[in-house]
Amino acid sequence: MTNLAKFRDLGLSEMMLNSLHKKGFEEPTPIQARTIPFLLENKKDLIGKAQTGTGKTAAFGIPIIENIVPDSKKVQAIILVPTRELAIQVTEELSSFAEEQKTRIIAVYGGQPIERQISRLQRGVDIVVGTPGRIIDHLQRRTLDLSHVKYVVLDEADEMLNMGFVDDIESILKAAPKERRTVLFSATMPPHIERLAKNYMVDYELIAVAVDQTSRDNIQQIYFEVSQSDKFESLFRIIDMEESFFGMVFCRTKVDADEIAHKLANRGCRAEAIHGDLSQGQREKVLQKFRDRRITALVATDVAARGIDIGDLTHVINYSLPQDPESYVHRIGRTGRAGKSGIAITLITPSEYRKLVAIQRISNTKITKHKIPGVAEVIDSKKARIKSTLSEIIATENFSDLEQIAEEILVETPDAKIAIAALLKMAFKDELTESNYSEILEASARGKRDFNSDDRGNRDYGDRRGNDRDRGNRDDRRDRGDRHDRGDRRDRDRGDRNDRGGDRNRSGGARLFIARGRNDEMDPRKLVDFIQRETGIDQRRIDDVKIFDAFSFFVVPSDDADRVLTTFQQKASGGRSLVSRANDKK
Repeated sequence: MTNLAKFRDLGLSEMMLNSLHKKGFEEPTPIQARTIPFLLENKKDLIGKAQTGTGKTAAFGIPIIENIVPDSKKVQAIILVPTRELAIQVTEELSSFAEEQKTRIIAVYGGQPIERQISRLQRGVDIVVGTPGRIIDHLQRRTLDLSHVKYVVLDEADEMLNMGFVDDIESILKAAPKERRTVLFSATMPPHIERLAKNYMVDYELIAVAVDQTSRDNIQQIYFEVSQSDKFESLFRIIDMEESFFGMVFCRTKVDADEIAHKLANRGCRAEAIHGDLSQGQREKVLQKFRDRRITALVATDVAARGIDIGDLTHVINYSLPQDPESYVHRIGRTGRAGKSGIAITLITPSEYRKLVAIQRISNTKITKHKIPGVAEVIDSKKARIKSTLSEIIATENFSDLEQIAEEILVETPDAKIAIAALLKMAFKDELTESNYSEILEASARGKRDFNSDDRGNRDYGDRRGNDRDRGNRDDRRDRGDRHDRGDRRDRDRGDRNDRGGDRNRSGGARLFIARGRNDEMDPRKLVDFIQRETGIDQRRIDDVKIFDAFSFFVVPSDDADRVLTTFQQKASGGRSLVSRANDKK
């Protein structure tokens, strides 16, 4: 029986305690322990400072559900969130708390038919969770009535303001009754939060919960110093080195997220990107694949990642430095949870060294320097995993149905070593050859000293891995947070840039168009396999894959382009070929 004594002490009803028992809650988190009784008993407004993953949805959601009248058919609480994903997540969480009270809760966000939302609102709801843009749409249509609202909650307020929603938020606050209670939650507390509080919160209390240092003790924080052109190759080696990588890769812009995810997929990683340009259906599909571990590397911008709370991440990788120390802490806090260990990796160029030092100092954390694993080290690691897996299969699996073909192979190839090597070649192709990897040159700022003075500051990443095996196994119309630093897009693999206006890129390859895309269930990996299967060219010669809904682009060396074009033209039998040279119109 779950012990709910500490929740009972907060003054919750038996009905709510039953809901918490069903969810397996045992005791409140620090933000819940301080916020729930305050909102149950006090009439003041509240500013809560807490990171994602601290239980803040329950902190404001439980007392609101306790205090409103269920099934009143009038909107009594409105909760504003920056992204569609967070709207869905908060709605699901609140609904699980309100199951016995029969409180009606709805999520409203862009990318979903507004008529369906209007129909639900007309039938009557108690709590509305929504993105600012879609809430404004309903207010303008007069399909949402805020005249009976008792609570207005701004969740992830800092991110909503960073995304440019300040005008929408102020319009919504003005539309709600003056006697309402305003609750604001934010991971950071920048000046514009204070201005918003001053203008719209008369008498409020600040409840700040410090980042749990014990949880950070479970996270090994390291950094690699590399040149800008070597960042992607370094990222690939880090992921390729791991036995069971399951993590998030953070970058600055939507363009970067797409490019990094595509390049990782082209190299055989199960990676996809999430950002504001994806439709709601595409976002939900990507997140579900990540939860199911059908993809193991989720490449995301900070904006798109807000509200995504997926447990058991082994790694968080900062491909691009975060904007500030609090964002750094926010990112890395997604791993090393629930007593498990995790690894936070940051890739920096020599010019970013001082910024990383500042992040370490202000966030009161230690980030240790490591060396990027060498090619031989990566391949040795992969070979060791193959041998380990093979031993496990021999010890645990039944493969009697394959013994006959094994005997036939050994008859035709008496040398067992050659037979096994051939099978490995067939299974792993060129994955175990050094030519699969690019050279990484050492990058270091002259005359500076590593900010960790002990010898551990410069150890090899592979040495660290050997001692760390047991890790236990925004809004629909805008994603403005991705506009920052749009000019800094030099994170390219060997300077390879996409030239959308012609049929050649900087490396001399030909850029081709193919009439297949997401609607045809294509992703970068499937497209590369398809082209290789149809044309016979080596998949390593297919690069810079860009997937769109109805079509895609890819680059091949110029001497392979004619072969690809001829092959698909012959398969078209006189009709329109699936593949053609890219041009401005396409």
